[in-house]
Amino acid sequence: METFFKYLILPSNLIAVSAVLGFCLLCSRWSRRVGTWVSLLTLACYLAFASGPIAFLLLGYLEYQVPSATVSEREGIRTIVVLAAYAESDPLVPLSGRVSNGTAVRLLEAISLFQSKPDSTLIVSGGGVVPAIMRDVLISAGVPADHIMVDGASFSTFESATHLASVLERAPFLLVTSAGHMPRAMGVFRKIGGDPRPIPTHYLTRRNWLAIQYLPKPSHLEYSDLAMSEYAALAWYRVNGWL
Repeated sequence: METFFKYLILPSNLIAVSAVLGFCLLCSRWSRRVGTWVSLLTLACYLAFASGPIAFLLLGYLEYQVPSATVSEREGIRTIVVLAAYAESDPLVPLSGRVSNGTAVRLLEAISLFQSKPDSTLIVSGGGVVPAIMRDVLISAGVPADHIMVDGASFSTFESATHLASVLERAPFLLVTSAGHMPRAMGVFRKIGGDPRPIPTHYLTRRNWLAIQYLPKPSHLEYSDLAMSEYAALAWYRVNGWL
């Protein structure tokens, strides 16, 4: 239901559906006038959500909402939790190529944290094969296997929080995830009584959302999709009392 709810409001999906609807209406002379208005509305939606300022405003609000923990806030913490994004098991592809860009950046941040705290425990949480692939990447980067814990049974942020509750208890820990996902992740872990210290990474926008390209681009539409998906997830979590 959560996945359906998120994908239902993606701008790219709405634009695609309305474009098909507009084309079908234009094909009939009885509905051509309505089809023209639908097509114009589709174009307006694309120009809006694919523009730099709109995309960066939507996603940037999420990415810069939770600042990274300060040095003093990280002091003495020896548990690092990395939330999984996407990866695919393919023996014909090098290990580094099996993880998505977002996953790779999260892993890079986790490795950097571990190098500064080599006695830490690094917990990777996600669903399916993704956490295991991430563990292999961490080991290949020099993180000792006995310092890595894997939670492969969590297919959502809420499940990660609930499954790790007994492990983390109320002790502070460093939470690594993409900046746009950090507000929801922090809210869920705090809701269960955890004490996460945010380490946001994988920023896709700039802090000054006006200092970017204004013309519509496919990548801007992708950013709008990511933002709207996250807003939908936040709404769903609040409805269910998970935040």
